[in-house]
Amino acid sequence: MSSKPKLLVILGSGSSISCGMPSVGQIDNLMKCWSQEWASDTSVNSECDVFKVLWDASERYYGTNRYGIRPNYERVLGEMTALASWLSPRPFGTPLTAVLRDGRPICELDWLHDCSDQYAARKRVLDQHTFLFEKLADHMRKLSKAFDSRGSTFSDFMKFFHKLQERFELGIYNLNYDTVAHTAWPEAFNGFDCSGAFDALSVSLRPEWEFIYHLHGSVHHCITNQIYPRIVWKNDLEEVFEDSGIPQVDMAQDFRSIPLTTLIAGGFKLDQLLADPYQTFYSTLVRHVHEADAILIAGYGFGDLHVNRALRNRFEGPDDEKPYPKVVILEKSCPERPRTARLEIYQFWSWELKHTLQTTFSDGSGWPSEDDRTVSDFIERDKFETDRMNRVAIWHGGFREAFSAVHNIIERLRRR
Repeated sequence: MSSKPKLLVILGSGSSISCGMPSVGQIDNLMKCWSQEWASDTSVNSECDVFKVLWDASERYYGTNRYGIRPNYERVLGEMTALASWLSPRPFGTPLTAVLRDGRPICELDWLHDCSDQYAARKRVLDQHTFLFEKLADHMRKLSKAFDSRGSTFSDFMKFFHKLQERFELGIYNLNYDTVAHTAWPEAFNGFDCSGAFDALSVSLRPEWEFIYHLHGSVHHCITNQIYPRIVWKNDLEEVFEDSGIPQVDMAQDFRSIPLTTLIAGGFKLDQLLADPYQTFYSTLVRHVHEADAILIAGYGFGDLHVNRALRNRFEGPDDEKPYPKVVILEKSCPERPRTARLEIYQFWSWELKHTLQTTFSDGSGWPSEDDRTVSDFIERDKFETDRMNRVAIWHGGFREAFSAVHNIIERLRRR
């Protein structure tokens, strides 16, 4: 067993952007294009573009709000899942459909009542839902195949993680679909055996760390055997991949219509995580959060409740036997952005961070001046913004810029 402290790393989408992978906003725009493509290729008219209808409805619903909550592709995919359940005939739907039938839906969805087959409306929603998942998987796989592993950015990425490995026993939970982290550390245990089959027992019983687990799926995942679907790992991205399975009535609670997919996205992620390898990875995340001596969170917007709750349960518990781990967050912040404490009450990202890590930041009064309440000084001075307990630190300069500060990051993570 290694004598090095254990470092838990959580990688969000912001950690891959500098390597050419898309941001959430870019995927939002792609999803809108793909939804139009789906609608134009079907025999029904454009009113069947459910993704667009729900996106527009979400924009009207959220409007301009002080919490910074906006529609994104994951939220709208979740609304599609919910709508499919609303459209399912009894007893395989939800009793809330009685409310929908009394009030009737918005005019753009009137076609839902014109289907002669009782399952036809649900099928239309799920067809587009599956189509969008497959397009996303195909797009991410193309980007991963085109990914330049010889560039200077990726070279710095590798050096950053090698420096961490020198001082820590690493365990990485990659929330991204791309292959950037896997390419940087191909020797890491990924939960699959040499034949590509998922080894749930080894993952569950493994005492060592030194792993990369793709909690939300990967471009290397492929569904095999549609009768008894399983997810396998394929190293060669040039092979043919199957990214969605036939919806199973027992896939989620209350017969919710969630097909098995190689990527986890949208609402109802806990239902999507019920299938392996996702459920096993999530169970080990809970364990590893408690085992960790330090935690590094990179490019993650605290938008996944199941990840937040796994962390929160650790920081809500007593620290008598094992002190709370030090936490460093690598975030790309606008220099004019207010300090975190100014956002904790009403801004979604900061509010989730505060409650997930059970921490509170200082509003900066008196340093460097009473009127200065932005993060620009932290960025310009290569300083961390730290919470009041000096347990959680934010590096506002961005993930790529943090490569040059790896020694300071390691020092803070190892500080007791």
